[in-house]
Amino acid sequence: MMASGHQAMGLTWGIAAITFSHLLPLSIDGWTEWIFFLGIVLLGALLPDMDSPTSKIGRWLYSSIGILFLAFVIIYWQKPDWIWNFVEAELTFVLLLAVPIFLVASTHRTWTHSLAFIGILIIYLGLMEAWVTVPFYLQVGLILGVASHIFGDFITKRGVPLFYPILRKSFRFLVTFRTGSPTEKRIVLLLMLLNIWLIASTFNLG
Repeated sequence: MMASGHQAMGLTWGIAAITFSHLLPLSIDGWTEWIFFLGIVLLGALLPDMDSPTSKIGRWLYSSIGILFLAFVIIYWQKPDWIWNFVEAELTFVLLLAVPIFLVASTHRTWTHSLAFIGILIIYLGLMEAWVTVPFYLQVGLILGVASHIFGDFITKRGVPLFYPILRKSFRFLVTFRTGSPTEKRIVLLLMLLNIWLIASTFNLG
């Protein structure tokens, strides 16, 4: 799927989660939390494509990693004590570097488009709880966004390697479409109409 398709898919999943939150172990109260939740879902909906330097979010990631790495080298060279004063423990330092290194080291539609990536992300968020408190609804939002991205690519002709690295084979849905095709554009339009209906019914608009 294109970025716009993933955003539409992620938004649908996020709004649906809010709509049916009373049936889920999920508490999202008030406009502020709704906005933050949908924002993190949209971020998660693009996250798996961070392994591609040609994607929109991938270009931002690779540029950021380059700038941060250069800053780290300069600071460590001049004032190494500052690094360890900022990083409370070696584990935290490793955790902070784990995701960008993991993403850069992988090729497109491998690790980040598998069920293993969702599992790793869940473990990562759990470990991060030892360093900083992340509201549970935001953790759910990120995982939900990533899952929506993988599902979006699962229904394309290329498919996704769901069981990577155990199986490198790509799996796809019974009915698929080509990325960027007119069919995808129609699906995005339908998703946006569905989103409008869900928002109107959920938030009692109109």
